[in-house]
Amino acid sequence: MGAALRGGALAVVVCAWAVSAWADGSDVTDNDRVWANFTREAATVGDSHFWLELRGMKLDDGGGPKLGLSGYPIDDPSIGHIDGGRFDLVGAYGFWNGAEVGADFPFVMQEDITTIGTTVSPSGELTRNHDEKVSPGDLVLYGKFKRELAEHWAGALGLEISVPTGSENDFLGSGDFGLNPFLSTRYQTGPFAFGGHVGFLLNTGNQADVFNWSLEAIARYNAYLSFRCELNDRLFRDGETFNDMTILPGLDLDLIEHIVIRPQGLAHLTGDAIDWGVGVGIAFTL
Repeated sequence: MGAALRGGALAVVVCAWAVSAWADGSDVTDNDRVWANFTREAATVGDSHFWLELRGMKLDDGGGPKLGLSGYPIDDPSIGHIDGGRFDLVGAYGFWNGAEVGADFPFVMQEDITTIGTTVSPSGELTRNHDEKVSPGDLVLYGKFKRELAEHWAGALGLEISVPTGSENDFLGSGDFGLNPFLSTRYQTGPFAFGGHVGFLLNTGNQADVFNWSLEAIARYNAYLSFRCELNDRLFRDGETFNDMTILPGLDLDLIEHIVIRPQGLAHLTGDAIDWGVGVGIAFTL
């Protein structure tokens, strides 16, 4: 718990640093994109432009995790710890200046460590049972339309389609087709941008419907460096109420033309969320 609190406090400090960062005259544009809500934010890549990103993130949840890496409840009380990783291939293509379509295809590795039924090794030490699972996650297809509402202020309307390509039995997929209509907004001026979204995921099968929302802030320090931070939340009821809230601080390093290196962190703000994560993405833009 202490480590989790320290991680959360560090994430808040990094986010505050991002918002208070000053710039050398470089402005935030639609090319400055967030991580968790890339598909939903009120920003697009532009007409005939694309974004291709490969991401990897190490994830860890101890102390009796309630949700698997699929984001849905674990119905096995013997699992006391999840040690996993997620790799995503994210692609986006722009039509006109205000329309974008794309996909997020994840590949998930999850190790379940059970705390019930432990055995004693020949040396007399307690050993735990480890169950490693590897599977594609649920494919997400999306499209959105952005419109300028006022100077510096934009709104977007979009839809995500979740395809059950992940294993539900291994807690790596939902097992359901899902539709997530969403609204998002973004205000950007000079080196700063602030925004958020609200959506409602409608699942076609047994999984609970999920209310989701986020807040985001971006601050560009100079032409080569910007700071990002997201507050991301999922709220749903499946026998009991689950509140999956995380904070995600990150950086964008524009060191080479058309290539962005994107270090990323994650810390939980509620007990239902994954405890912590750390990763990096490499994005190619044109």
